[in-house]
Amino acid sequence: MTETDTTAAPPSVTSIWPAVVLLVVAIAAFVVARGYPPTSARFPSLAAGVMIVLAILDLLSRSGLPGAGFVEAIGGTGFRRREMMHNPSVPRQFEAIGWIAGAFVLMAALGILAASPIFCAGFVWLRGGRTLIVAAGVGLAVLAFQLAVFEWALDYTLYRGLLFTKGGISAW
Repeated sequence: MTETDTTAAPPSVTSIWPAVVLLVVAIAAFVVARGYPPTSARFPSLAAGVMIVLAILDLLSRSGLPGAGFVEAIGGTGFRRREMMHNPSVPRQFEAIGWIAGAFVLMAALGILAASPIFCAGFVWLRGGRTLIVAAGVGLAVLAFQLAVFEWALDYTLYRGLLFTKGGISAW
């Protein structure tokens, strides 16, 4: 499919199944998060809850049921809009999944405080095609934001990762 040919989007992309898979993943994340201690469960529960709502809206917009057109108009969904005029190849889709998996591995190993700036800088440099200086600036900005908001203003210690937590893997 070319950049302007939106009629050839494959059914695997336009069907309800991507939204169903996202909904199942979101529900699973919500259930797992509810097993955490109350303070630790707040953010993942909120994130999973928002993902559930968005997956339901996506599912509705793809379904053809009453209200689907409203969701499509308000939410800007639909595969004929100029924002959706692309059909990434399967390798590109796996690349995107790899970036997400890499972020999770980094967070588990190094912690959120170290992983987020590394991930953002790496993505901007390798995937975004920006210079190393710009990527480093993005990473430093993310680090400064995390330190200022979470560590300083909220006095919330971000997860430090398996490599920097006492007990490492055995702490899990």
